[in-house]
Amino acid sequence: ARGPIPITFWDLELWARNGVVANFLPYLDIFNKPDGGIDLILKPLPPPPKEGEEEKPRDLFGSIPMEDLLDVKCPLYNKEKKECLVYDNRPLSCRTYPLEFDGKNFTVVDVECPGIGEEGITKEELKDMRDTAKQMFYELTRMRIALPVLTQLISQKVMMDLMKQNMEAMSKMSDEDRTQLDEILKKGQEPKPE
Repeated sequence: ARGPIPITFWDLELWARNGVVANFLPYLDIFNKPDGGIDLILKPLPPPPKEGEEEKPRDLFGSIPMEDLLDVKCPLYNKEKKECLVYDNRPLSCRTYPLEFDGKNFTVVDVECPGIGEEGITKEELKDMRDTAKQMFYELTRMRIALPVLTQLISQKVMMDLMKQNMEAMSKMSDEDRTQLDEILKKGQEPKPE
């Protein structure tokens, strides 16, 4: 299986031009890669419960580990019809898949991919595929440089806004309300009996 589908600025710009960004938002997520980097990805959706199983309640702040979703197909691929639901707006990585470029070499990363070896390919088509793979490498590099910086700035801004709201709320509280809040917070810090 393919695993997470990386998203680039090229994809976001395409979706913005075509007015479809909102359609992709439910599927976008930040993926913490094993090497410590981060990617913006189209996150595979967890498979539905098997027949006879109940759907497990979801933790609002928890997430399903990516390792559990690596064998799940793209959320925008219709298995029954065997077609991409967003073909005209598909991400750049889907346009080059299964061919990848690492800055030096081209690699076919999925020899089981439908279409591989089924038909001949012209020199022009091969050149186009290689150009797209090079573009994907360039765009993914851009995204991997920018995303950690943007994530840090946005996180910092959110934290500062929360602190400001908290300070404003605290300044408006009466002494009695502050005392009650202190008591509630102290209860939450008491060690729980085992």
